[in-house]
Amino acid sequence: MTVKEIIAIAFGFVGERELAEKIQTTAELNSAETKKLNLMHKYFNFLNQEIATDYLPLLITEDIDVKNSTLNFSTLSKNLLSIYAVKGKYGRNVRYRKYPNYVEIMGHATKLTYSYLPEELSIDSNVDFSNGLTARIFAYGLASEYLLCDGLGDEAEVWEERFKESLFVLSRKHTEMCLPKRNWFC
Repeated sequence: MTVKEIIAIAFGFVGERELAEKIQTTAELNSAETKKLNLMHKYFNFLNQEIATDYLPLLITEDIDVKNSTLNFSTLSKNLLSIYAVKGKYGRNVRYRKYPNYVEIMGHATKLTYSYLPEELSIDSNVDFSNGLTARIFAYGLASEYLLCDGLGDEAEVWEERFKESLFVLSRKHTEMCLPKRNWFC
């Protein structure tokens, strides 16, 4: 699904059904509609980054080879936000200290796991639905942002609540729960 299709869903949520249909059928847009579409595209990129930083981090593990030295962030393939693990040759944790532009590693590190900031997507880009995200969740957030900037705070609050509830469900742990064995002797 593309960014434009998600934006069309969000326009449907906020009552702009004619604009949503025009976007889906690639009909010609007037200047006011183009302005709304561009604004929604900007909101989408903000929302995508908000999800990655505050709710569902995008993680990547890269192979590195650093021995008692520094690792510049510019050598990594993505824009680093937070470091989750620095591992050595046999999978053991390696001590490190994070600075604004580099990481000082104390030992021999071979793997680095970190979260990163997603790149801005163009209006025709395909959206990667990782971590269980769906077009509906993005559309909830977009509807909230759009209505809030239009000055309709009460309606925006409804969509924001749906957006945050959906993200909460995705962010909670989905692991097996183990209960202690029964004991007949109390």
